Amino acid sequence: MNSLEWLKYYRNNSRDRIEPEWHLPCPLEPATQRALARSLSHFQLGETGHGTFLLKRAATQAPDDAAYHEALRLFIAEEREHARLLECLVRRFAGETIRRHWTHTLFRLVGRTLGLNFELQVLVIAELVGTAYYRLLHARSRDPVLEQVCNRILRDETCHVDFHADWLGESHLWFLLLEHALWHAQFQILFGLAAHVAWFDHRHRLEIIGGSRREFFREARRECIHFLRRLDSGDASDPLRPSAPVDGLL
Repeated sequence: MNSLEWLKYYRNNSRDRIEPEWHLPCPLEPATQRALARSLSHFQLGETGHGTFLLKRAATQAPDDAAYHEALRLFIAEEREHARLLECLVRRFAGETIRRHWTHTLFRLVGRTLGLNFELQVLVIAELVGTAYYRLLHARSRDPVLEQVCNRILRDETCHVDFHADWLGESHLWFLLLEHALWHAQFQILFGLAAHVAWFDHRHRLEIIGGSRREFFREARRECIHFLRRLDSGDASDPLRPSAPVDGLL
């Protein structure tokens, strides 16, 4: 894993970040704003849900890679920045943030059942599903500030997924063919379950802005395919290389 390059990326990415134009008027109906605020509050909570525990695991399971530890810390800082942006959006839409939700509790409990690699796997799955959600919001919301926030988060999340693919890909180099197939199978099962949980939780709010189940799952599956191909290719080690979307379905 090219930890030093990732550390350089995260340091550069933390500089000169442009703040959304919060002062712009919102063209959405009040009922739509309230629905989006409830939906966004769930993702806002999720962005605050990891950090200390993940860093402790990395310290014990990857003790010799100081650059990776620092890059991981900066990754967590970016996730908390996303939480701040989402909180501002929730306030913009006259909503309130929440402190607990069953989906957040479920992902946290599942992610902490095994070691660092499994926790990162669950984290990647959450980010893949979240990326589909933000893409749908960006395409359907028609609010300029929400579009700006989604753009910022989507740019960051693309490299977040590649960052974790680079780490996970190191262990995959030692997989036998059967182990490789089993890992892919369990990942896709967990991903499918997570996507269905997210749709169940957010479907009514997404439908209000014109989103559909088909559109959501198309985007989610596209992200999953892209991640798995990057993982298998071993081509996630350059954080400065742009990512291209992948067409096709599982």
